[in-house]
Order: sequence, then C-alpha cells, then structure tokens
Amino acid sequence: MQFDHLNFNEYDGLMSIEDLRALRLRKKKIETDKKARKYILDINQRYRKMSTRKSNNFLRNMNPFKKAA
Repeated sequence: MQFDHLNFNEYDGLMSIEDLRALRLRKKKIETDKKARKYILDINQRYRKMSTRKSNNFLRNMNPFKKAA
C-alpha cells in the first residue's frame, strides 16, 4: 500500500471496517485541506490586488512639486 498525501493508490477491495474508516477519514482530510488551501489562496490574491492598487495610487498621487501643508 503506497500512500502520498495528495496522490494515493490504495486497493479498496476486501478491507476491514477500520481500514475503510481510516481511508474515508484520510480522503475527507485531503479534501478539507484542498478547500482550505484554495480559500487561503483566494484571500491572498485579494489582499495582493488591494495592496498593489493602494501602492499604485500612492505613487500616482505623489507629486514632488506639491508643497507640503
């Protein structure tokens, strides 16, 4: 039985109840990990987009010839 966290090859036939339960839990954990990573990736992309927009606006609005108040 070879198991990798994301890509696994397991034989599902003639397994004990405990093995089937463990396999189901591992598959569920993998799916929740994928969803969590996707959620974090989306948040990071939104933050990067927001911060680049903010820095671009700052640089665009900065005028070296403007007098300080």
